Amino acid sequence: MNPVLIQALSDARRTLEEKGIESARLESELLLAHILGWERHQLYLNKDYVLTPGQIDAYKSLLERRAAGEPLQYITGVRYFMGLPFYVDSRVLIPRWETELLTEYTISRAREKGRVSILDLCTGSGAIAVSLAVNLPDAEITAADIEQGALEVAKKNAEENGVLSRISFYQGDLFAPLPPEKFKGYFDIIVSNPPYVPTGEIGRLMTEVRDYEPISALDGGEDGLDFYRRIARDGWRYLKAGGFIALEIGYGQSNKIQDIFLKSGYYHRHECHKDLAGIERFVVFYKKQGE
Repeated sequence: MNPVLIQALSDARRTLEEKGIESARLESELLLAHILGWERHQLYLNKDYVLTPGQIDAYKSLLERRAAGEPLQYITGVRYFMGLPFYVDSRVLIPRWETELLTEYTISRAREKGRVSILDLCTGSGAIAVSLAVNLPDAEITAADIEQGALEVAKKNAEENGVLSRISFYQGDLFAPLPPEKFKGYFDIIVSNPPYVPTGEIGRLMTEVRDYEPISALDGGEDGLDFYRRIARDGWRYLKAGGFIALEIGYGQSNKIQDIFLKSGYYHRHECHKDLAGIERFVVFYKKQGE
C-alpha cells in the first residue's frame, strides 16, 4: 500500500536528519511540495493524500540528492530573493540573504538620485540586476559576467520577472566587455558581489557549497581580494562624478579592502555597513571629484 502524505513526510524528515541536515523538516516539506506542484501549506491540508508510485519514486530521488549534499535550491530550481523568484542551477551561486542588504541599500540610494545608470558586475543569477530593474522602473541597468552559463540564467530570470528589455547584458571579465568610448564616466552606481573566498579556504567550505556551487563564483585568489584590487583600479573610470561603488565583502575583509581602495587615490571617502548582528557586510567607495 502506498504511504499517505504525512507518513512520507515523517520518513523523509528522518532520512535528512540522519544526514545531519539542520532544517530537515522544512526541506522534506519543500521537496514534496515541489514534486506535487503544491504550495507548502497545502501539504497539511491534504495530510491523508495517498502518493502514487511515480510520486514516491520522484520524492525518493530528490531526497537522495539532498542527503548527498546537493543544495535544496538546485534541486527545486528556485531561490527567492528580494521577494522575487529566481531560477538557479549549478552554473550560478545561490543568492544569499546578506546580498539583499547590499541590494536594498543600492535601491534606496538610487531613489535619492532619481534617474540613474547602474552596473552590476559578476551578476551571476542576475539577482541584484533583476531586483534593481523591478524596483527602479526608471533606472538603466547593465549587467556583466564572465561566464556564458551564468548570463543564460540571468537572462532567464530577467525574462521571468518581466524586465529582460530593461537590462543590457555583457559577457566578459569585469569591465573588459564594456567599451570605454561608451561607458567612460557613464554609471552613477557600480554594485557587485564578487568572488571573495581565499583559494586556500575553499576546501574547508561546507560540502554543499564546495562540491556543488561554481568555484569561479567563489575563488577570490590567494587572499580573497583579487577582484577588489581590479575593481578599485578600473572602476573609477566608469563612474560619473559623485558616483560610488558598493561591494559585498567577506568576514574580516573590510579594513584590507578599504586600504586597497583609498590607497589607489581614486576614491575620497567610504562607508562600511553592518547587518543586525554587527557583521560588516558591504562597503561603499565614492569617486574623487575631477578624476
